[in-house]
Amino acid sequence: MTNSQFARQWDLDWLRVLVFGILILYHVGMYYVADWSWHIKSPYTSELLQNFMLLSNQWRMSLLFFISGVVLAFCHQRMGTRQLVKAKTLRLFVPLLFGMYVLVAPQMYIELLDKGQISMSFFDFWLAYINPNTSLLAQYQSEIGLLTWNHLWFLAYLWVYCLVLLFGVRVVPMGAFLTILEARCSAVMALGVAIITLFVVWMTLKHAYPSTHGLFDDWYNHGKFFSVFLMGYLFALLRHLKVSVVKNRHKLMFVALIGYTLILLDKYEYLYFLSQHFETNIWVKSFYGMIVSINHWAWILALIGYCATYLTRPSPSLRYATTAILPWYMLHQTLIIVCAYWLKPFEIAPSIESIIITALTVLGCMIGFELIKRIKVLCILFGVSKQDKADIGKSTCQTVS
Repeated sequence: MTNSQFARQWDLDWLRVLVFGILILYHVGMYYVADWSWHIKSPYTSELLQNFMLLSNQWRMSLLFFISGVVLAFCHQRMGTRQLVKAKTLRLFVPLLFGMYVLVAPQMYIELLDKGQISMSFFDFWLAYINPNTSLLAQYQSEIGLLTWNHLWFLAYLWVYCLVLLFGVRVVPMGAFLTILEARCSAVMALGVAIITLFVVWMTLKHAYPSTHGLFDDWYNHGKFFSVFLMGYLFALLRHLKVSVVKNRHKLMFVALIGYTLILLDKYEYLYFLSQHFETNIWVKSFYGMIVSINHWAWILALIGYCATYLTRPSPSLRYATTAILPWYMLHQTLIIVCAYWLKPFEIAPSIESIIITALTVLGCMIGFELIKRIKVLCILFGVSKQDKADIGKSTCQTVS
């Protein structure tokens, strides 16, 4: 089935690019934010910065999974399951493996140098890092030794979710299921299901399974992200839902701002009369869970509604960014950590240093992508296809997620 419903939706490309831009700023912020652990930390930290970080960390990654679900639905209308599994493996799993063995290694090396736990050369560390039987730093090891994926966990999760959903829809009679949903599932009902689903996940899994990004023990994140991913897939197929989101974007943003305000009030203990009973009163805990769930979906849908209203046209910059987004994502955190560690001894004021780190990271990503797209092997390792290079942004199915 190929029709206008599954034509390229530039607003989603714009939104994804903007969210990845926020991600770069967020990870620069992680170097400076007080009380939040990260790979390395600046000697100058700010508690106030937490307020800005909290604005996006409630929904940022969920929005990326939601958009990825939408894109998968579009691609599935044009490609068979086997073809799509192959495409997603090349786009996600191959870059994940390359990133783990090559791009993430400098992050761990610098983190351990900064903590004074190693003094060896990078090459010697890398040989131990890729050796699953290494005896180096046993306290940092998992079942595969020191090897890890750090920020590339998104690629691992997304690849697994794609496989699960693609094989799942082969079992479910999707035609009849969608017919029922189109006839009976209003936008209000869909939003209610989305909120309640996240609420149940939050209530049952949030505190039992803290976030690890370890795939096999990360059940709260799976409950949240896979449900969001699935709802993105269905959102693409039920066209009336997007119409309603666009129509109600102002209301959704109003609710989102209220949710964010309540989160800040709780952070500064203005809701202490409630929070003191969080562990002992199921109704108080449920209130918090509902605020988190409503805030989460209000931000996602409000942003989709605004982008669908105002960002609907392609541009050369968007075409470039759509293809560059995966290489940029793979490169950015390593560049941030390298730049931060290099600048740390100079004791530059954080207001200036953060700008330098951001500028160097963006410059490094730009130079990196220009090199990647010119070398065939690097294109494969960074998930850039021949078609991407020939006609950037031409087809939704050619985007990375």
